[in-house]
Amino acid sequence: MSLIRLSPHVVWMPPGPPDRPSLCAVTGERGTLMLDAGASDAHARLFLEGLGEMGIARPRTVALTHWHWDHVFGAAEIGAPVICSALTAGELQRLANDDWNDAALDARVESGEEIAFCADNLKLELPAPRHVRIQLPEMIFERLLTIELGGVTCRLQQVGGDHSADSVVISIDPDGVLFLGDCLYDDIYAPTRHYTTAKLFPLLDKLDQINQPQAEIIVEGHVPEVMDHAAFDSLIGRFRLIGGLANQHPGDEAAMIAACMTISHGELSEDDAELIHAFASAPRPKD
Repeated sequence: MSLIRLSPHVVWMPPGPPDRPSLCAVTGERGTLMLDAGASDAHARLFLEGLGEMGIARPRTVALTHWHWDHVFGAAEIGAPVICSALTAGELQRLANDDWNDAALDARVESGEEIAFCADNLKLELPAPRHVRIQLPEMIFERLLTIELGGVTCRLQQVGGDHSADSVVISIDPDGVLFLGDCLYDDIYAPTRHYTTAKLFPLLDKLDQINQPQAEIIVEGHVPEVMDHAAFDSLIGRFRLIGGLANQHPGDEAAMIAACMTISHGELSEDDAELIHAFASAPRPKD
């Protein structure tokens, strides 16, 4: 897969099967910073080959958005120091202590520690027998880190969210690029995938603060097209609208659908229906 130039300093490898996420490289006068490390050695090598074809220097450092396997398993192959948040660092140490053979994966799925979706895709990305190398970080930050690359600045900020408490987003200036990782996705490590306004709304507030001035190019972890600021604003608006309905009608999917259709003049998109279901599926506090 070829890399795509998004801006003067940023190139992007779109996501691909089985569950490979977006990867980016930011190159300044002082070197290249890679954003997320890929799902495997093979994924990382493909990215490095793409950089070479474009005449871009190998990464001097790798910044991780969160701990999930598909974003970190390629780090050792990159061969550069890893930067991540303190929360991510703790999770990487846990991953380094795990066994990754099929039997161990299946046992963790059975116990609820792992989910079938991730285990199945991991087996596709890394068929047995597999050797997993977890690269532990050399630089750990709390909440916020600014990296000056020479002519381009990357700001890493922990934002949390339902998908992963350690989620970090990276803004790139002056290019106007915002790298989101998976922060806007739902909680997949739960009996039922869901969103909660308790975690999503503070994340959206942080994104509003980070995204000033507005980025022109927004990259998500598993979406094969980038967004412009208008599409991003529309997405955030839908999250706030349907999240507000979830607060008004907690757990009542039918009432949320009716309210949304009233607001939308009788129309309900497939995306809105899925979002309503995800909010309605959130665990409710016990009385």
